[in-house]
Amino acid sequence: MKVGFVGFGTIAQAIAIGLGTTSSPDVNVEHFHVSQRSASKSASLLSQFGASRVTVAAEDNQPILDSSDLIFLCVLPEQMESVLSKLTFDPDRHTLVSLVSTSKLDQLVSLTSLPASRVHKMICLPSVATHDGTCLLVPPSPFLNTVLESLGGCVQCATEDIMTKLMIPACLMGPYYAILKNNRDWLVKMGVPVEDASYFVGRTYLGIAKDAEAKCRDPKGFDDLIEEQTPGGINEQSIKNLDKLNVFGAYDKAMDGILERLQGKGSGDV
Repeated sequence: MKVGFVGFGTIAQAIAIGLGTTSSPDVNVEHFHVSQRSASKSASLLSQFGASRVTVAAEDNQPILDSSDLIFLCVLPEQMESVLSKLTFDPDRHTLVSLVSTSKLDQLVSLTSLPASRVHKMICLPSVATHDGTCLLVPPSPFLNTVLESLGGCVQCATEDIMTKLMIPACLMGPYYAILKNNRDWLVKMGVPVEDASYFVGRTYLGIAKDAEAKCRDPKGFDDLIEEQTPGGINEQSIKNLDKLNVFGAYDKAMDGILERLQGKGSGDV
C-alpha cells in the first residue's frame, strides 16, 4: 500500500509514524508520499524511515496523488477547497480520508469527483503514533477499519452526526492536561517538590486510565469502577464533593458548547 499525505502537520505525522511502525500483519505501507509542509515534520519522517520509504513533495501536491492509493487530507479548514480544486483524483484507485474537522462528506465528493464509497472522514489524536489512539471513521469501511485498528483502535460511525458527537471527548484532551496541572500545582503549593509532584500525578493518572481501558468494552464498566470505591471512603467522598460543586454539570455544559461550535450553531462559549 502506498500512502499519501496532503498537508503534513502534527496529526499527519502521528498517523504516518503509527502506520510505519505497526506490527499488524494486515497493514504494510510500502511508501509514504508527503507534503513538504510542515518542513520540520516531513524532514523528520524522512530521517526516521529513509528515502526508500518516504518521498517529500515540493509545492505541488499532485505527484503525491499520482504515487499513492490512500490519501489523507490534513490541511487547515480554510485551505481545503483551494487545495482540492488543484488536484485530480483517480476514481478507480484513490481512497480519500479527510482529517479536516469542518469538512462534510458530500462537499468532499463534490470537490474530488470521487465515488461516495471512496470518501471518508476521520478523527484521531497524536497518540496514534504509538498505537495508543482510537480513530473515528465515517462512513464505515472494512479496509480502513483494518488500517486504523493498527493505530490502536477504530470506531466506525454510521453518520456524520454520530461522529461529531463522539468527537467531544477528544476535545477534552486540553482540559485533562489542565486537571493534571492543577493537581501538580496544588501539591507544589503544599510543599511537594515539583519534580515529584509532576511524576506522581502523571503516573497515577496513567494507572487510573489503564483500569478504565480494561473496562471500556463493557457499557457498564465505568459505573462498576465508581461502585468499587469504598463506601464512606475518600474517593467516594471526592465524587460527592465534586457533584455538590456541580463539576460534572459544568462538564456537560462545556461539552454542549463544543457540540454547538462543531455543528456551526454557536461560538462554543458557555
